[in-house]
Amino acid sequence: MTSESNPYDAIKKDQEERERLDEGYRFFKKHARNNRIIYDEAVTLPDDAVVLDVATGAGSWILDLAQVVSPSVSIYGVDISMTYFPSIHSSKNQNITLSEHSCTSLPEDWANKFDLVNQTLLAASLTGDDWIADIRELYRVTKPGGHVQLYEPTCASWDCPLESANSRMRALFTALYQKHSLIHDVGEKISRILAETGFVDVCERMSTYPVNAVKNESGKQGADLTIRWLRQLQPSIMRHSGFGIVKSDEDFNNLLEEMQREWNSSVPYKSFVMLWARKPN
Repeated sequence: MTSESNPYDAIKKDQEERERLDEGYRFFKKHARNNRIIYDEAVTLPDDAVVLDVATGAGSWILDLAQVVSPSVSIYGVDISMTYFPSIHSSKNQNITLSEHSCTSLPEDWANKFDLVNQTLLAASLTGDDWIADIRELYRVTKPGGHVQLYEPTCASWDCPLESANSRMRALFTALYQKHSLIHDVGEKISRILAETGFVDVCERMSTYPVNAVKNESGKQGADLTIRWLRQLQPSIMRHSGFGIVKSDEDFNNLLEEMQREWNSSVPYKSFVMLWARKPN
Protein backbone atom coordinates (compact mmCIF):
# COMPACT_ATOMS: atom_id res chain seq x y z
CA MET A 1 0.00 0.00 0.00
CA THR A 2 1.66 3.21 -1.16
CA SER A 3 0.85 6.85 -0.60
CA GLU A 4 0.26 7.29 -4.33
CA SER A 5 -2.63 4.82 -4.15
CA ASN A 6 -4.53 6.77 -1.52
CA PRO A 7 -6.47 9.93 -2.49
CA TYR A 8 -7.03 10.68 1.21
CA ASP A 9 -3.36 11.42 1.90
CA ALA A 10 -4.02 15.15 1.63
CA ILE A 11 -6.61 15.10 4.43
CA LYS A 12 -5.65 17.17 7.42
CA LYS A 13 -5.23 14.68 10.27
CA ASP A 14 -6.66 16.65 13.15
CA GLN A 15 -9.31 16.44 15.86
CA GLU A 16 -12.04 17.50 13.43
CA GLU A 17 -11.26 14.54 11.16
CA ARG A 18 -11.13 12.19 14.14
CA GLU A 19 -14.59 13.39 15.19
CA ARG A 20 -15.88 12.90 11.63
CA LEU A 21 -14.67 9.29 11.67
CA ASP A 22 -16.33 8.58 15.00
CA GLU A 23 -19.55 10.35 14.01
CA GLY A 24 -19.64 8.31 10.79
CA TYR A 25 -19.16 5.08 12.71
CA ARG A 26 -22.04 5.87 15.08
CA PHE A 27 -24.35 6.87 12.24
CA PHE A 28 -23.62 3.87 10.02
CA LYS A 29 -23.86 1.49 12.95
CA LYS A 30 -27.37 2.74 13.69
CA HIS A 31 -28.74 3.27 10.20
CA ALA A 32 -26.89 0.76 8.03
CA ARG A 33 -25.80 -2.04 10.39
CA ASN A 34 -28.87 -2.35 12.59
CA ASN A 35 -26.77 -1.50 15.65
CA ARG A 36 -24.82 -4.71 15.20
CA ILE A 37 -21.20 -4.90 16.34
CA ILE A 38 -20.83 -8.50 15.13
CA TYR A 39 -22.66 -9.00 11.83
CA ASP A 40 -23.15 -12.79 11.88
CA GLU A 41 -25.75 -13.55 14.54
CA ALA A 42 -24.38 -17.10 14.87
CA VAL A 43 -20.98 -15.89 16.11
CA THR A 44 -20.34 -16.05 19.83
CA LEU A 45 -17.05 -15.19 21.49
CA PRO A 46 -15.79 -17.35 24.37
CA ASP A 47 -14.26 -15.70 27.42
CA ASP A 48 -10.74 -16.45 26.13
CA ALA A 49 -11.40 -15.15 22.60
CA VAL A 50 -8.89 -12.97 20.76
CA VAL A 51 -10.26 -10.32 18.39
CA LEU A 52 -8.57 -8.06 15.80
CA ASP A 53 -9.83 -4.77 14.37
CA VAL A 54 -7.96 -3.87 11.17
CA ALA A 55 -7.76 -0.17 10.19
CA THR A 56 -9.13 0.69 13.60
CA GLY A 57 -8.86 4.46 13.10
CA ALA A 58 -10.39 6.19 16.13
CA GLY A 59 -11.08 2.80 17.74
CA SER A 60 -14.87 3.21 17.76
CA TRP A 61 -15.58 -0.45 16.98
CA ILE A 62 -13.19 -1.93 19.54
CA LEU A 63 -14.46 0.39 22.27
CA ASP A 64 -18.01 -0.73 21.46
CA LEU A 65 -17.01 -4.38 21.46
CA ALA A 66 -15.25 -4.04 24.81
CA GLN A 67 -18.58 -3.03 26.37
CA VAL A 68 -20.39 -6.23 25.38
CA VAL A 69 -17.80 -9.01 25.77
CA SER A 70 -16.08 -10.47 28.81
CA PRO A 71 -13.12 -8.37 30.04
CA SER A 72 -11.03 -11.50 29.56
CA VAL A 73 -11.45 -11.23 25.77
CA SER A 74 -8.24 -9.86 24.23
CA ILE A 75 -8.89 -7.10 21.69
CA TYR A 76 -6.24 -5.87 19.25
CA GLY A 77 -6.52 -2.80 17.04
CA VAL A 78 -4.12 -1.97 14.22
CA ASP A 79 -3.83 0.85 11.73
CA ILE A 80 -1.18 2.09 9.31
CA SER A 81 -1.09 5.31 11.36
CA MET A 82 -1.61 5.85 15.09
CA THR A 83 -2.92 9.40 14.52
CA TYR A 84 -6.51 8.71 15.57
CA PHE A 85 -5.95 5.98 18.14
CA PRO A 86 -8.08 6.40 21.27
CA SER A 87 -6.47 6.80 24.66
CA ILE A 88 -6.70 3.45 26.46
CA HIS A 89 -5.96 4.10 30.13
CA SER A 90 -8.96 3.11 32.22
CA SER A 91 -8.96 -0.31 33.89
CA LYS A 92 -12.01 -1.43 31.95
CA ASN A 93 -10.01 -1.20 28.71
CA GLN A 94 -6.87 -3.01 29.81
CA ASN A 95 -7.79 -5.86 27.45
CA ILE A 96 -7.22 -3.58 24.42
CA THR A 97 -3.86 -3.46 22.63
CA LEU A 98 -3.19 -0.93 19.85
CA SER A 99 -0.30 -1.03 17.39
CA GLU A 100 0.81 0.36 14.05
CA HIS A 101 0.68 -2.20 11.23
CA SER A 102 -0.38 -2.35 7.60
CA CYS A 103 -3.29 -4.61 6.78
CA THR A 104 -1.19 -6.15 4.00
CA SER A 105 1.65 -7.10 6.38
CA LEU A 106 0.50 -8.15 9.84
CA PRO A 107 2.96 -9.60 12.37
CA GLU A 108 4.27 -13.05 11.46
CA ASP A 109 3.53 -14.47 14.90
CA TRP A 110 -0.19 -13.68 14.55
CA ALA A 111 -0.84 -16.74 12.36
CA ASN A 112 -4.06 -18.55 13.37
CA LYS A 113 -4.47 -16.17 16.35
CA PHE A 114 -7.88 -14.50 16.12
CA ASP A 115 -11.40 -15.78 16.70
CA LEU A 116 -12.86 -12.74 14.93
CA VAL A 117 -11.32 -10.17 12.59
CA ASN A 118 -13.17 -6.94 11.77
CA GLN A 119 -12.23 -4.58 8.92
CA THR A 120 -14.09 -1.47 7.82
CA LEU A 121 -13.96 1.05 4.95
CA LEU A 122 -10.65 0.51 3.16
CA ALA A 123 -11.98 1.03 -0.37
CA ALA A 124 -10.12 4.34 -0.72
CA SER A 125 -6.84 2.91 0.57
CA LEU A 126 -6.20 -0.39 -1.20
CA THR A 127 -5.30 -1.14 -4.81
CA GLY A 128 -6.45 -4.34 -6.48
CA ASP A 129 -3.21 -6.10 -5.53
CA ASP A 130 -3.47 -4.70 -1.98
CA TRP A 131 -6.94 -6.19 -1.58
CA ILE A 132 -5.67 -9.65 -2.47
CA ALA A 133 -2.74 -9.27 -0.03
CA ASP A 134 -5.08 -7.92 2.64
CA ILE A 135 -7.60 -10.78 2.44
CA ARG A 136 -4.75 -13.30 2.45
CA GLU A 137 -3.43 -11.71 5.65
CA LEU A 138 -6.89 -11.81 7.22
CA TYR A 139 -7.06 -15.50 6.34
CA ARG A 140 -3.59 -16.17 7.76
CA VAL A 141 -4.25 -14.55 11.14
CA THR A 142 -7.76 -15.97 11.62
CA LYS A 143 -8.00 -19.16 13.68
CA PRO A 144 -9.31 -22.28 11.92
CA GLY A 145 -13.05 -22.03 12.48
CA GLY A 146 -12.73 -18.30 13.20
CA HIS A 147 -14.64 -15.51 11.50
CA VAL A 148 -14.03 -12.31 9.54
CA GLN A 149 -16.36 -9.43 8.80
CA LEU A 150 -15.99 -6.45 6.48
CA TYR A 151 -18.00 -3.34 5.63
CA GLU A 152 -17.52 -1.39 2.39
CA PRO A 153 -19.47 0.90 0.02
CA THR A 154 -21.20 -0.37 -3.10
CA CYS A 155 -22.18 1.39 -6.30
CA ALA A 156 -25.84 0.30 -6.20
CA SER A 157 -27.19 3.73 -5.25
CA TRP A 158 -25.16 5.48 -7.96
CA ASP A 159 -27.36 4.01 -10.72
CA CYS A 160 -29.05 7.22 -11.86
CA PRO A 161 -29.96 8.88 -15.18
CA LEU A 162 -26.84 9.69 -17.23
CA GLU A 163 -27.27 13.46 -17.07
CA SER A 164 -27.94 13.58 -13.34
CA ALA A 165 -25.60 15.10 -10.78
CA ASN A 166 -25.33 11.71 -9.08
CA SER A 167 -24.20 10.13 -12.34
CA ARG A 168 -21.58 12.86 -12.86
CA MET A 169 -20.30 12.40 -9.31
CA ARG A 170 -20.06 8.66 -9.87
CA ALA A 171 -17.99 9.36 -13.01
CA LEU A 172 -15.66 11.58 -10.94
CA PHE A 173 -15.42 8.99 -8.20
CA THR A 174 -14.69 6.19 -10.69
CA ALA A 175 -12.07 8.22 -12.58
CA LEU A 176 -10.28 9.14 -9.35
CA TYR A 177 -10.18 5.55 -8.13
CA GLN A 178 -8.97 4.26 -11.49
CA LYS A 179 -6.26 6.92 -11.55
CA HIS A 180 -4.95 5.60 -8.22
CA SER A 181 -5.38 1.90 -9.15
CA LEU A 182 -8.20 1.59 -6.62
CA ILE A 183 -11.35 -0.51 -7.14
CA HIS A 184 -14.35 1.82 -7.27
CA ASP A 185 -16.84 -1.08 -6.98
CA VAL A 186 -14.91 -3.17 -4.46
CA GLY A 187 -18.05 -3.77 -2.40
CA GLU A 188 -19.35 -5.94 -5.24
CA LYS A 189 -16.10 -7.93 -5.48
CA ILE A 190 -15.00 -8.71 -1.91
CA SER A 191 -17.13 -11.85 -1.56
CA ARG A 192 -15.37 -13.39 -4.55
CA ILE A 193 -11.94 -12.51 -3.15
CA LEU A 194 -12.88 -14.01 0.21
CA ALA A 195 -13.98 -17.27 -1.42
CA GLU A 196 -10.94 -17.45 -3.69
CA THR A 197 -8.68 -16.97 -0.66
CA GLY A 198 -10.21 -19.97 1.09
CA PHE A 199 -12.93 -18.55 3.33
CA VAL A 200 -16.20 -20.49 3.43
CA ASP A 201 -19.80 -19.65 4.32
CA VAL A 202 -19.31 -16.25 2.69
CA CYS A 203 -22.38 -14.07 3.23
CA GLU A 204 -23.23 -10.53 2.32
CA ARG A 205 -26.08 -8.20 3.13
CA MET A 206 -26.82 -4.90 1.44
CA SER A 207 -27.32 -2.03 3.84
CA THR A 208 -28.49 1.51 3.22
CA TYR A 209 -28.63 4.85 4.97
CA PRO A 210 -30.82 7.90 4.23
CA VAL A 211 -29.57 11.04 2.47
CA ASN A 212 -32.83 12.95 1.92
CA ALA A 213 -32.10 16.04 4.01
CA VAL A 214 -35.68 17.35 4.02
CA LYS A 215 -37.42 14.12 5.02
CA ASN A 216 -36.03 13.69 8.54
CA GLU A 217 -33.05 14.36 10.80
CA SER A 218 -31.44 11.02 9.92
CA GLY A 219 -31.48 11.90 6.23
CA LYS A 220 -30.00 15.30 6.99
CA GLN A 221 -27.16 13.71 8.96
CA GLY A 222 -26.59 11.06 6.29
CA ALA A 223 -26.41 13.71 3.57
CA ASP A 224 -24.02 15.83 5.63
CA LEU A 225 -21.67 12.91 6.30
CA THR A 226 -21.67 11.91 2.63
CA ILE A 227 -20.97 15.42 1.37
CA ARG A 228 -18.19 15.88 3.93
CA TRP A 229 -16.70 12.61 2.66
CA LEU A 230 -16.91 13.74 -0.97
CA ARG A 231 -15.25 17.04 -0.07
CA GLN A 232 -12.31 14.99 1.19
CA LEU A 233 -11.89 13.79 -2.39
CA GLN A 234 -12.06 17.30 -3.88
CA PRO A 235 -8.33 18.18 -3.66
CA SER A 236 -7.34 14.93 -5.38
CA ILE A 237 -10.00 15.40 -8.06
CA MET A 238 -8.90 18.94 -8.83
CA ARG A 239 -5.23 17.90 -8.98
CA HIS A 240 -6.34 15.90 -12.02
CA SER A 241 -8.20 18.89 -13.53
CA GLY A 242 -11.55 17.47 -12.53
CA PHE A 243 -11.14 14.67 -15.10
CA GLY A 244 -12.90 16.91 -17.61
CA ILE A 245 -16.14 16.64 -15.60
CA VAL A 246 -15.73 19.70 -13.36
CA LYS A 247 -13.48 22.61 -14.26
CA SER A 248 -13.02 24.33 -10.91
CA ASP A 249 -13.69 24.11 -7.19
CA GLU A 250 -16.79 26.19 -7.82
CA ASP A 251 -18.00 23.61 -10.35
CA PHE A 252 -17.41 20.85 -7.81
CA ASN A 253 -19.32 22.71 -5.09
CA ASN A 254 -22.19 23.37 -7.50
CA LEU A 255 -22.26 19.67 -8.36
CA LEU A 256 -22.55 18.79 -4.67
CA GLU A 257 -25.45 21.22 -4.26
CA GLU A 258 -27.21 19.83 -7.33
CA MET A 259 -26.69 16.29 -6.07
CA GLN A 260 -28.25 17.20 -2.71
CA ARG A 261 -31.30 18.58 -4.51
CA GLU A 262 -31.64 15.26 -6.34
CA TRP A 263 -31.37 13.34 -3.06
CA ASN A 264 -34.11 15.51 -1.59
CA SER A 265 -36.47 14.75 -4.46
CA SER A 266 -35.74 11.24 -5.71
CA VAL A 267 -32.70 9.43 -4.24
CA PRO A 268 -33.50 8.29 -0.69
CA TYR A 269 -30.38 6.37 0.29
CA LYS A 270 -26.74 5.39 -0.21
CA SER A 271 -25.64 1.79 -0.06
CA PHE A 272 -22.99 -0.31 1.65
CA VAL A 273 -22.43 -4.03 2.02
CA MET A 274 -21.82 -6.07 5.17
CA LEU A 275 -19.84 -9.27 4.57
CA TRP A 276 -18.89 -12.15 6.84
CA ALA A 277 -17.17 -15.49 6.35
CA ARG A 278 -15.46 -18.33 8.19
CA LYS A 279 -12.02 -19.92 7.93
CA PRO A 280 -12.40 -23.71 7.59
CA ASN A 281 -11.52 -25.85 10.61
